[in-house]
Amino acid sequence: MDDAALLQAGAAALLTLAFSWLAGSWCARRWLAAGAVPAGLRHADMAAAVLALAATLAAMWTATAMMGGLPLAEAGSMLWTMLTSTAHGHAGCVLLLLLLLLLAVRWTGRGDAVVLALLLAFAAVRASMGHAGEGGYGTVPHVAETVHLLAIAVWTGVVLVSGWHVLAPGMVPQAAQGYLERMSLGATLAVVALGATGVYSAWQRLGGAAPLVHTAYGWTLLAKVALVAVALALGAWNKYFGLPAASPTAAGIGTVRRVLRIESVLLLGAVAAAALLTVQQPPAAM
Repeated sequence: MDDAALLQAGAAALLTLAFSWLAGSWCARRWLAAGAVPAGLRHADMAAAVLALAATLAAMWTATAMMGGLPLAEAGSMLWTMLTSTAHGHAGCVLLLLLLLLLAVRWTGRGDAVVLALLLAFAAVRASMGHAGEGGYGTVPHVAETVHLLAIAVWTGVVLVSGWHVLAPGMVPQAAQGYLERMSLGATLAVVALGATGVYSAWQRLGGAAPLVHTAYGWTLLAKVALVAVALALGAWNKYFGLPAASPTAAGIGTVRRVLRIESVLLLGAVAAAALLTVQQPPAAM
């Protein structure tokens, strides 16, 4: 893998991570009781938006290098041309604008409805920039990819935000109960959507079962599925065993938090595998 492809995969992983945090934060704000939103969550959201901006710029830089057949160091002079004269560049500019607006809204500390609209628009535009968007907006592959990106973001995001920020050691068990129930339901719905759209997208890109074990793309996809499966098993344990035990005691909440953190590491691995898929040619397109 050359430098441009490596940077492209890294940028894709960081962008998914930042987008997931923003989606998870939005969900957490809706599920927490009034006045219970952690004070530092707004600053974490702003940091995620800045990270997403940097990752988008890096992705545009690598796209310029790949389109022009240039080394990364020489792609800067062509970046503006790519942004202003190609469909991929135009979509990248829209992503940057959406992220700047999101950063501005989170700076004010208000506007959750606006943030939701920006997140939905971001997912739709990003989905249009890959193989699923080749037929245009509103096609079945594009809609499936948009839902897939949102599902990944919600599941990964709520696990990250809950495990590393919301479920703080000093959280009152009674206050956590309602949040955990809503978090569990939201994550379950996201997993269902992720499974349905993931199977569809994999079939579209593989063109059959054989490439799963005969191509690098297939093995990368299998690694991603394996990580997701283990994360799903941990999520199921939390849903059926951890959450019922969490409501009466602070120790129970601590157990849920630790499982969520392990789950988050597995999901980050799945995000990394998905990023590697973006720099590989799908077997169905060969």
